[in-house]
Amino acid sequence: MASPKNEDTDIEPRLVRLEELVAHQQAAIEDLSRQLTEGWKENERLRRELARLNDRFQDMEDQTGGPPANQPPPHW
Repeated sequence: MASPKNEDTDIEPRLVRLEELVAHQQAAIEDLSRQLTEGWKENERLRRELARLNDRFQDMEDQTGGPPANQPPPHW
């Protein structure tokens, strides 16, 4: 049977390794969370830009009297 002191020295490296692993995982989770937040912000920015461009396109089409974008020209 191993002495209690020997068991403590066997457990300590494992605990240190587990603490290191948890620290690395926590950093990875925080990094992924930051990237996800940035992605959502970019997505929202692109949605607003698309809506703005759609509005501009519609305004230009209304001013020129052109056919609506979803209908083919009359010769089709």
